Amino acid sequence: PLMRFDIEKVYVATMQAVSGAGYEGVTSMAILDNVIPYIKDEEEKVEGEAQKILGEFDGSKVKNAGFSISASCHRVPVLDGHTEAIWVMMRENPTPEEVRDAFRTFRCDEVKGLPTAPEKPIIVHDAEDRPQPRLDRDAGHGMSVSVGRIRDGIRYIAMGHNTIRGAAGASVLNAEFLVKKKMI
Repeated sequence: PLMRFDIEKVYVATMQAVSGAGYEGVTSMAILDNVIPYIKDEEEKVEGEAQKILGEFDGSKVKNAGFSISASCHRVPVLDGHTEAIWVMMRENPTPEEVRDAFRTFRCDEVKGLPTAPEKPIIVHDAEDRPQPRLDRDAGHGMSVSVGRIRDGIRYIAMGHNTIRGAAGASVLNAEFLVKKKMI
């Protein structure tokens, strides 16, 4: 929803739940009362995947987004729910209110009505202390992304359920979409 403001660069610091490390992931003693400031290969993965996700399909392949993305990834003592602190530099200078409106009004018509698709893919919180994984990870049955603390600059916090929205749920939603389009 922010592409309309002509993005130049994105900085993101992720705070990733222990469930993102998989079953063999981080030991309880390593993560208890701790933040691990490095996740092997994750920064490169976030930067590369974001380029594709935010890019455009030209009919034969995905063209990467036309701006740079810089990530710093951290493992935190949260069971489920990845949180991101995001700073977006844009050629246009939208107000926080315009950004809130862009998030609030975003709809993805391509997946509207599919069983796994949330009614609101993005939920905007006005409270300064939201979103929080424990309170917001299950929004939209775990398929919505919660956004808050939208401030001048444009800086904001986003969080979503990493195993539902990020892995399993996204795969199911993709399959539902392919069935709808009669591609499978």
